Amino acid sequence: MAAEKNIDLLIQQKLFPLPAPPGVLVEVGAARPDYLSISASFRQLGWRVFSIEPNPHFCAMHKRLGYEIIQYACSDEDRDDVDFYVVNSKNASYLDGTVSFESFSSLGIKAKFAEDLKKSKAAPEVDTIKVNVRRLDTILQQYPKIQHIDVLAVDVEGWELSVMRGLNLDTYRPSVVILENLFKSREYRRFMRNHGYRRWKRLKPNEIYLRKGFGPGLWTRILQRFSR
Repeated sequence: MAAEKNIDLLIQQKLFPLPAPPGVLVEVGAARPDYLSISASFRQLGWRVFSIEPNPHFCAMHKRLGYEIIQYACSDEDRDDVDFYVVNSKNASYLDGTVSFESFSSLGIKAKFAEDLKKSKAAPEVDTIKVNVRRLDTILQQYPKIQHIDVLAVDVEGWELSVMRGLNLDTYRPSVVILENLFKSREYRRFMRNHGYRRWKRLKPNEIYLRKGFGPGLWTRILQRFSR
């Protein structure tokens, strides 16, 4: 199943239309590889996908399919043995499927997320596990061939800006950044604007930001230039 609101397909068709070459996608908070996954359709197109996920349940699912999975939580610091809250939604219905640990699981359940959690009809169970936390910079240093990120997707239940603060945007220059912003926090837009990004579209619960100079039609113009 494609990602929520087909955000993955929109980005492919409008920002990286074929025959644009496969790029690099970094996905923080990868969850399942086969349901509501932003990366799944990019994999099918031959993109190099770096999936980062702290939940061992989801990591096992990626490994069974032979996918590379980097088992860390991401934030703006490097620490080991940090509490991570795993929220089991008990296969609650969502869109055309069900969710288990996809919603609310995070380094800490933020206030607004906690309010939604209390309203949940499925009476979710919350367990605490220990995870290792790394800045995105620290993780990506293990992959020196990554000089640039084409698409960065971050879905970590309210901790998205902590992840962004752990990445040197001047070094990796993501062309496209997808941030889950369920409660429409203005801080996300301010942060991205201050780092040279503009919001292109909002497809609840996600927002798509484009780096200055990058936008629809860019790849088409590049390909036309080289085909002359």
